[in-house]
Formats: sequence, structure tokens, C-alpha cells
Amino acid sequence: MSLATIALVVVGFAGTTGSGSADGKKVPRPGAIAVHPVKFPDRYRPRPRQTPTVSYPIPWDRSH
Repeated sequence: MSLATIALVVVGFAGTTGSGSADGKKVPRPGAIAVHPVKFPDRYRPRPRQTPTVSYPIPWDRSH
């Protein structure tokens, strides 16, 4: 019985909350903002090569 009461309260609250604002006016839904198909104009442009951050060869003999 108590579960049925809780279910009715939840359904009642879900029915009273709408998409309108507090003064009862309808709020406009946002339109589509994405343009499909998505294009990447710089996709095939060659990228600059990264420069190494260390000089090679790295001396691994650290006994000096």
C-alpha cells in the first residue's frame, strides 16, 4: 500500500512539472546547432614535425 502511495506521488509530481516557465509561458526549445556532415577543412594539411626535446644518443653510462 505504501509503495502504491509513493508511486502515485512520484507520478503526480512528474505530471505537474512541465517545460513552461514560472509565469506559465512556453519556453522555446533550442534548435539544431550542428551542421551535418561535419567537415574538417585542415584534415589533409601537412602538420609541422615536432622537434625532439633531448639530444641523442643519451649517455646511459652514469658512473662518471
